[in-house]
Amino acid sequence: MKIAVKDEIVLQSILIWSFDPKLVDVVSWFMKKNHGAVITEGFRIQKHKNDLHGLNPVRAIDLRSWCYIDPEKIAQEVNEVWEYDYNRPNKKVAIFHGGNPHFHIQVHPHTRRRVIKQQKRYP
Repeated sequence: MKIAVKDEIVLQSILIWSFDPKLVDVVSWFMKKNHGAVITEGFRIQKHKNDLHGLNPVRAIDLRSWCYIDPEKIAQEVNEVWEYDYNRPNKKVAIFHGGNPHFHIQVHPHTRRRVIKQQKRYP
């Protein structure tokens, strides 16, 4: 598995600041599932009131998407496995967006791994 960091500024932003344990869980799962990732944004000064990159602990991280064949499918898979907030089912953990497309991975205090029901198997 290859894990990379975009540049020294991003490296400092992930080494200095504390990250939400749920975000660590989601990103670790993402990296195992996709054989690594490139971190392109960690902590930053808030650009707006609801900017999760600027919280302490940090609740959002950006990952490069152009290195994957089907990034929309990857974002969909993340959201099938992880639930952002059960009170707001329209919110997502993984958002694939931007003028420079990337994955925005975000968590909330209610973020949890979804329970995937197994289909019954008949002999």
